[in-house]
Amino acid sequence: MLPTFLVIGAMKAGTTSLYYYLAEHPEIGMSRRKETDFFMYGHGNWARGRDWYRRQFPADAPVRGECSPNYTKRHLFGGVPERIEAVCPSVKLIYMVRDPIERTVSHYQASCQADREERPFAAAVADADESNYVLTSCYHTQLQPYLHHFPKERLLVVSTEEMTADPQGTMRTLYRFLGVDASFQNEQVGRSFNVSAEKKQHSPWVRWVSDWVPQALKDRLRPHLSLNWLPGTAVPRPAPSPEVEAHLTAVFRPEVEALRTLTGRDFAGWCV
Repeated sequence: MLPTFLVIGAMKAGTTSLYYYLAEHPEIGMSRRKETDFFMYGHGNWARGRDWYRRQFPADAPVRGECSPNYTKRHLFGGVPERIEAVCPSVKLIYMVRDPIERTVSHYQASCQADREERPFAAAVADADESNYVLTSCYHTQLQPYLHHFPKERLLVVSTEEMTADPQGTMRTLYRFLGVDASFQNEQVGRSFNVSAEKKQHSPWVRWVSDWVPQALKDRLRPHLSLNWLPGTAVPRPAPSPEVEAHLTAVFRPEVEALRTLTGRDFAGWCV
């Protein structure tokens, strides 16, 4: 049973919370692990084959989906929309977006917590054409390959800000898009999962132990078991200087305008 919808990103825009919200709906079956990364050749699970992918979804659910934010990192993983079209030509797409500067900062903070980043924030975003943090926040650019393979009406763009301001209303919009009962009252909605500000930079031994735990098990335990008690060092959220903020605003403003034109949405407060 292949998915009927995919949450294609963006990283640090609330896709983990959305995964758990969607999983509560009785008509929706989410993949056993939140991020299958199936459609990423070489870096994901494409080589495991379609039978492996089918086994990630419950066979008895009329609507099935997964959340893999790596699907909108075209600067790192090419060919994803083409593979999706080849395997799931009728699939619907959900793209979670967030104020691009806020998302960029959160992405950088997460890399520091994972001990994958040593540069100051300003240096990490200085070259907009090479920075993973910046390019992942270029939402219109990330969507372009999808629009070559899927009709616009099968794409729904949802912002973190609207999910925060009106979670139940936003979920009703998502339910209608997916074709399930929009009157369902979701008790998980409004709860936040995978919040960067609550994470720590753990020691190598903690990361080593964590690597031995299957990701699907971590995903099942996340709503019930917090790992904040594990020893580690808090990583403060960087505050961009006025110069860096101006640099990022100049980079993101045309992207935001193009996204507004594409979706007819306001995205108030972004890059003003």
